[in-house]
Amino acid sequence: MKNYRELTCCRICEGNFYPEAIRLKDSPLANELYLSKEEALNADLFPLEVVECESCKHIQLKHIVDPERLFSNYVYASGTSKTFRDHFTKLAKKLSDVVPSGLVLEVGSNDGTLLEALTTHGMRAIGVEPSQQLAEISKGKCEAVYTNFLDRQLSDFLVNEYGDFDFVVGNNVFAHIDDLVGAFKIAQTILKQGGYLVFEVAHALKLVEHQLFDTIYHEHMSYHTVISLDIFIRKLGFNLTDVEEIEMHGGSIRVTCQKSASQSEMLPEVKEIFRREVLAGLDSSDWMKKFNTHLEQLSLETKTAIQAEPISTTWFGYGAPAKAVTFINQFDLDQIGLIGIIDDNPGKQGKFLPRSGIKVVSHAEMESDLIPRLKPINLNCVIFPWNLSAEIASKLAGFSKYALKVIWFLPKYKEVGPQK
Repeated sequence: MKNYRELTCCRICEGNFYPEAIRLKDSPLANELYLSKEEALNADLFPLEVVECESCKHIQLKHIVDPERLFSNYVYASGTSKTFRDHFTKLAKKLSDVVPSGLVLEVGSNDGTLLEALTTHGMRAIGVEPSQQLAEISKGKCEAVYTNFLDRQLSDFLVNEYGDFDFVVGNNVFAHIDDLVGAFKIAQTILKQGGYLVFEVAHALKLVEHQLFDTIYHEHMSYHTVISLDIFIRKLGFNLTDVEEIEMHGGSIRVTCQKSASQSEMLPEVKEIFRREVLAGLDSSDWMKKFNTHLEQLSLETKTAIQAEPISTTWFGYGAPAKAVTFINQFDLDQIGLIGIIDDNPGKQGKFLPRSGIKVVSHAEMESDLIPRLKPINLNCVIFPWNLSAEIASKLAGFSKYALKVIWFLPKYKEVGPQK
């Protein structure tokens, strides 16, 4: 079954694409984990290619996988990381300061981490989450959670049931939506006049500045810039009121836009982000040429670093987010014989990564079973969610009895150790 379509024009404005593109290896779906190694080794592969529109400058995947397949059994859970829990607590406070006791709809509410924080801060929080597993986890943390994609029928029901909303919030969701125009139009119908659409997305500027190719995978259909968002948001009747740079996911932006009949001038700090994007070549295809060259260099540097390690080295990973699948698949990292990858999300443990067949295990299983049985002379841990490297490194104290070296390859190669 094909399960994807190839774009011939921009999803936003139907403009043409620049001829230059970033073409990664065909890849499995990064969040599609398997119950058996055999199934994982035979996972379907899909094209993975990034293109940019010549007209509206929207950066996007050229091949769009069926959202039902991508998200109906989604396993990423934001609440397993203290970093994300703290982040959402701060966001909840910020929203409650703007509209105390306000009515909030979170699109793609995941495991309810933000919904719970909003409720704690006195907000009325409603969630929409297409993954049955995640929606079940989040129930009881807020007023209600609906297991569905947000479409026109559900949006009409929500307004009839609760009234117009003060906020529509989406964290790392608007990169995952195929029909962005439709999604923003639905947000318009849900919000009261003067209400706010607040969303966080990975910033394409960071993708370019730090060569973060591992953030390219099929769930990320869009790679956002202020350049393209400013054009898009204003056309749909929103006023772009603020863009904040935040550290989440290795570099994101939080975009705030208001349902308003009037348009205000871009804030000076937002203009500065815009200026930096232009300097990085994001208003043309120049950045893609440089990116492709740097990707080849990074591949060589990674292989050189691995080959420099003793042949007796035992390798394991920590963190099995989507970026781990992209990294392993692009650089053939399965060939170093990773004995497993620790992940703190129980929903991933006991399953196998697509194509590499690497098993995801609990911290306890790795520390108390797998490694003691091997009695390694040299032990290396690769941290795949490098944006959480400090948090993860602090969890490795139990491995200090070994000559442990901790490594992460992005945004720049770094190693700590060996520790003993």
